[in-house]
Amino acid sequence: MPKCLWTAITALALLITASATASANPLPINQLPMYGGRAKTEEMKSADADFIASMKKGGLSRADGAKQVLGRGWAAWAKGDTTTAMARFNQAWLLDPENGNVYHGFALITAGRDGTASEVERFFRLATSRPKVDAEAFVDYGKFLWMVKRLDESQAELNKALRISATARNARSHVAFTYYLKNDFTNACTWAWEARNNGDELERGFLEEMCNRAGKPDEGKPASPAGPPA
Repeated sequence: MPKCLWTAITALALLITASATASANPLPINQLPMYGGRAKTEEMKSADADFIASMKKGGLSRADGAKQVLGRGWAAWAKGDTTTAMARFNQAWLLDPENGNVYHGFALITAGRDGTASEVERFFRLATSRPKVDAEAFVDYGKFLWMVKRLDESQAELNKALRISATARNARSHVAFTYYLKNDFTNACTWAWEARNNGDELERGFLEEMCNRAGKPDEGKPASPAGPPA
């Protein structure tokens, strides 16, 4: 093969590879969980060092700084601003990669951006494997698991949430829904009652229908078809 032709083919192959890589990760580095594992430029590394130094200058440890930045990330998430949220979650990860709540944030944003189930679960597993993590991570992981029809695993994670916090919001409502999916209406009714008493979110008519199906008409009345908790 002529050398010039081989050179052209090699260049084309490199171009295609680069294009495919760019297509796979079209987002900027600060919009990828853990910065996508990409190598940073010297300018980026300098900015990171300045950011960490600013936390120390403000009298915060890296762990405390991470908590502060996470708070900003969750505030942005609550407003639907996932761009700012991801940037803050990445900053929190830079400060304290042992904070499980960081990976919880990564899981939710990845899910919202139509990431694969395996990608989302990877971050949930990282979150729940850390000693520093809130009950909400287990609640959302439990919800994810029943959505992919892994009901027993879902219940296990939701019960972990309740062991961390007896009032973990929506843990009981999701447990109730897993029992509904199992056609165990007696337990669905019981857990739905507990969810309502805890102030959890329940689909309208869910409690009444579960108790009616369980043969407990005194605890409710037939309602519209059951739907999942919010």
